[in-house]
Amino acid sequence: MDPPRYIHIYQTASVPAVDAKIVAEEIDKILPICKIDIRPPPPFKYEENVIECAKIADIKQPFERQPNHEQDSKFMMMMTKIPLYDGFVMQKKLAEMIPTTEISLAHIHIIFTSLLTCTFDEDDWRYHGRAVICGTPSIVSTTGIIEALAKPREFYLTQMPGGMEQDDEMLKKKFAGRFIDYDEGDKITAASINYALQAIFFFITNGEPFCNNKDCRLLNAHWQEDLIHTIRKRTLCSYHRNLANKLSKGQPMAGKF
Repeated sequence: MDPPRYIHIYQTASVPAVDAKIVAEEIDKILPICKIDIRPPPPFKYEENVIECAKIADIKQPFERQPNHEQDSKFMMMMTKIPLYDGFVMQKKLAEMIPTTEISLAHIHIIFTSLLTCTFDEDDWRYHGRAVICGTPSIVSTTGIIEALAKPREFYLTQMPGGMEQDDEMLKKKFAGRFIDYDEGDKITAASINYALQAIFFFITNGEPFCNNKDCRLLNAHWQEDLIHTIRKRTLCSYHRNLANKLSKGQPMAGKF
């Protein structure tokens, strides 16, 4: 299939941890055929109803069964400490704000947000946080990078009944380097590159953006340590690297950062 020709990255003030320029530069190295630009966010505010309508009040009910949390405040008690947003509902609302001339396979839109996106899983009948929602637009959640992936198993064992109680700061020191925290901008940016590439390969591979190779940036990591491993490797597996090279044999288009 023809490769995408334009990649639009939307940087918002709410995600200062992501260096969009570095993300764009890394994408350009892999797909120099694409013209990349960094844009301000679409003309909306996350606080407005256009996004708030995607908020989840009950994590154990699909979106169509969500209570009206504006009228029924008791369901707000069921929310997690970090608000959750249905990623596909949010995606649909954001897509309405993209110019119709840019709704095509030639254009890929990637929005970075600090909101925690999630999707409903019918296997266990509950919502789960996600770091990336692929499609138009693709949404990369920096909070999802931190919260949606599991920390080391030992981290949770210390919090189980009978485990040795330790405060958050002690746990962070004990497991330093084994998970990503909010103040680690370099790692968040590096992880954001991985998820931006997954969003791009979603289109290149007809909806199959993930890889089983633990060294590949396209690994669908479920554990923080696996994600950190791919960050340190900073590479694509041979299959996806060759695919990118084949797609980039055309005349490169200059990127704008």
